[in-house]
Amino acid sequence: MPDSVTVPTPSGITATLDILEKEVKAGLFAQCAVRKDAGDDPDVTHGCLIFARVETCPETGVFIYGGEGVGRVTKPGLRIPPGEAAINPVPRKMIRDSVSDFMGRDTGLKVTISVPEGTQIAEKTFNPRLGILGGISIIGTSGIVRPMSLESHKTSLVCALDVARAMGHKTIVLVPGNLGENAFMQAFKVPAEQVVQISNYLGFMLTEARKGGFSRILLAGHPGKLAKFIRGDLDTHSMKSPPAMDVVLSVLEENGLEQDVIESVKDSTTVEGIIRGLRRRNLLSMMGDIADRIEDKAKDFLGPSVDTGVVLFDMEKDVIGISRGATDWQKGLRTTSP
Repeated sequence: MPDSVTVPTPSGITATLDILEKEVKAGLFAQCAVRKDAGDDPDVTHGCLIFARVETCPETGVFIYGGEGVGRVTKPGLRIPPGEAAINPVPRKMIRDSVSDFMGRDTGLKVTISVPEGTQIAEKTFNPRLGILGGISIIGTSGIVRPMSLESHKTSLVCALDVARAMGHKTIVLVPGNLGENAFMQAFKVPAEQVVQISNYLGFMLTEARKGGFSRILLAGHPGKLAKFIRGDLDTHSMKSPPAMDVVLSVLEENGLEQDVIESVKDSTTVEGIIRGLRRRNLLSMMGDIADRIEDKAKDFLGPSVDTGVVLFDMEKDVIGISRGATDWQKGLRTTSP
């Protein structure tokens, strides 16, 4: 077995890879590994060993399987159907192309891809959320990792929308992160795949959800993130979008919050501080005004064809504000629940 191989990739770039962990048993199998090099991309699989094991089989053709550490698809909506190993179409084609030169006309080959560290690595990925269980997925469209972690992250988020749609959901719940997801799942009994994290990509994910054909889009999370949308911020990252205290106070003042209360909370360094000040004065119901204003912004952004709603939580995961549209959705949820 050679010490290195040269592999053409769909991007047009030819990669030369060192071959590790070489093992051959004549007439039975050949197995080796390469070490994943993600370059500048912060990929959790960087440095791990990817094994390929090739065996002859009586059937004609190339048969590709996932071994240890490669996940299995359990939900519809992805590019691989449920029940199959999570190895995407482009890697599958690369494997077939690579081994076809070594096949006889009437012989077949079984190729098993495994990643010994894959089960542990998968816990740091979106795979469990997408219904890929038991390990990582072998993905890619070009064969080459490029330092585009932002785009890779967005692609993962859109995959979650695809899964929810394939599961038949017409309503999708978009949450900034873990707090919103955990709080929403605690407050409302909905399937886990119906709640999708959007990170800071509020505008992007609203657009993708609309393109995905969902008839209702709910935003749920802490107002420290979601209230930024009122001023028109579509990317809520702190480097691009300043804190939302001024927005929250402005809306509350417009809706009749007394000046002495405004004065008492205006020096709060966080939106959570404002929430605590309102709670002390039994005025927390005014966070419903914030939810309504965010909903209005979402309606303007999405257009009339999509119903919208907003649910706000504090850092303790308690519901502190629910918009008109979310209230209507909640009533329907109660009506249809057993």
